Amino acid sequence: MSDDALLKAIWNQQEKGLTRVGTNGDYTPGGNFNIFNFAGPAIITAMWGHVRVACTGALLVPLPTFTPTIGAAGTAICTIAVGAAHALGVILTWDGLLAMLASVLAPTAGVGHGQSGPVESFDGGGILVEAGILSIVNATADATAEIDWTIMFKPVDGNANVTIL
Repeated sequence: MSDDALLKAIWNQQEKGLTRVGTNGDYTPGGNFNIFNFAGPAIITAMWGHVRVACTGALLVPLPTFTPTIGAAGTAICTIAVGAAHALGVILTWDGLLAMLASVLAPTAGVGHGQSGPVESFDGGGILVEAGILSIVNATADATAEIDWTIMFKPVDGNANVTIL
């Protein structure tokens, strides 16, 4: 294996991060939307949303949901804390426990954690996903909100890739 090929293989399996910038149309009532595409298996090691444009109407309830490319319907990857008209600058943090539905997406006033249970970020070791789509299901929507979603992930093999949708 050449040095270039070895460096590429090492890079392909390093932890990476992506941010999907929110748009004004994301949180329309009934308007679910995709945020990340997984083109192969990966471990999600962290995820959070940053409220860039405040929610001024309904109690916003964004539900991160993963739908594999092959074989299954979408599954919520966390539960949601009580919805709120989230203010500008609020961070929606997620503890990412392996017991997926036991973890909570909760709002905080700044960077950090807001969980009522474990306080370490992703203390369960991450969540393994196969190829598929991570989307936001709008359980309740607010047409004024704009939230930037950031994900940290580690590809499981050199062919895995995550892109912004």
